[in-house]
Amino acid sequence: MKKYLQNERGLTLIELLATIVIGAIVIGLATSVFVSAAKQNKTTYEHNALRQEANLIITKLRQIHQEPDSNEAPYSYSLCYESNEKIYLDTTLTNSLGNENYKFKNVEFINAVNTPDSYKTIESTNDCINSVDIYSPLLVKFTLVNNQGQEFDMNTAIARITPLDEVLREWEENEEELPGEVPNPSETTEQVVFQEIDNDDFTQYKELSNGDLNSCKYDDTNHNYKDNGTLNFPPNKEGKCGSFPKSLFVENLELSSGTLDISESFYNKGKTVLQESSTLNVFSNARLSGDLELKKDASLIIGNRLQASKTTLESKSDIYVGDSARFTSDLILKSNTELYVENNLFAQKITLANGAKIIVGNAGIFEKPITMNNGSICVEGRASFSFEPEPVVVYADSCTNPALNKITVVNKP
Repeated sequence: MKKYLQNERGLTLIELLATIVIGAIVIGLATSVFVSAAKQNKTTYEHNALRQEANLIITKLRQIHQEPDSNEAPYSYSLCYESNEKIYLDTTLTNSLGNENYKFKNVEFINAVNTPDSYKTIESTNDCINSVDIYSPLLVKFTLVNNQGQEFDMNTAIARITPLDEVLREWEENEEELPGEVPNPSETTEQVVFQEIDNDDFTQYKELSNGDLNSCKYDDTNHNYKDNGTLNFPPNKEGKCGSFPKSLFVENLELSSGTLDISESFYNKGKTVLQESSTLNVFSNARLSGDLELKKDASLIIGNRLQASKTTLESKSDIYVGDSARFTSDLILKSNTELYVENNLFAQKITLANGAKIIVGNAGIFEKPITMNNGSICVEGRASFSFEPEPVVVYADSCTNPALNKITVVNKP
């Protein structure tokens, strides 16, 4: 026992110092992890707040644009983008759009009135649309920036269906030109037919080359253009030419980023792919014979009619159609996507995921069964089904809160 006690040793100074150093390193690493996690949580919170603010701005604009008719006709409002990087809803600059802690950049507003020549636009600071036409679509594009320099891009379209009393007023003004009685807008016996998008004479189109794309030679001409291969747009990261002055015909299109504007019609024999956060804006008709795919946050805006084959919308993407749309194959809307058709929708098999929306301004013609996984379809006019059993239909005063897993019909007799 005495021998054992004599051989027992304590910690040396070097061992103690090593233990302290290792402990300090461990504590430092743990502290670094906690600080990094806190910073990441703050960054995530600020980004989510930025996204939420952008959505609130669009909601506010949509409410104003779709405001019920006031006592003064016509009802209108103003939009002004000022040098302080704020947007105002009046020319006196007293009613700011959005929270004062946020600023706007890359702003572009287009109030699509009648023809491209008469469009009201905002493209730079100190510019206003003094009187926004609420009966015409408003195309909205901006980047929202917070105090930390984080950015969120918004690109969407806001539309308002002409109210019933406005339709009746127009009929009354033109009743001398109409045979017999003024038609009843709620009549369900009238056949609704999609007006086909005719084939164009593609021999009159000028063929594109890579040199044309890189040098933007197509930008300031009066030619229609065609590309006999796959058109990858933009051609390079520095490409800034995003507008075709007339119509465009391609075999395939992949839009990798940014916005592509086509001032007249767009024809695609093959596949159309809009990559994440990209936008294709067609001011007239679009006929897409191959598959149409919209990746996350992508937008397709069609000023007139859309004719498409199999169509898939990925998360948070959207399609806006200024007149009627016909889908000749499957229409798949994944979570939190939206299809807005201002006139008539003609659809085959539809599949909706959670939070997906379809809003139709007039008639909805559904030819095959609809799968609604907590999605919604709202039809402002009438809905007809060519399959059995028909889905459950409910009635409402508007499409503000459409029913989930049911077809909501507005103003149905």
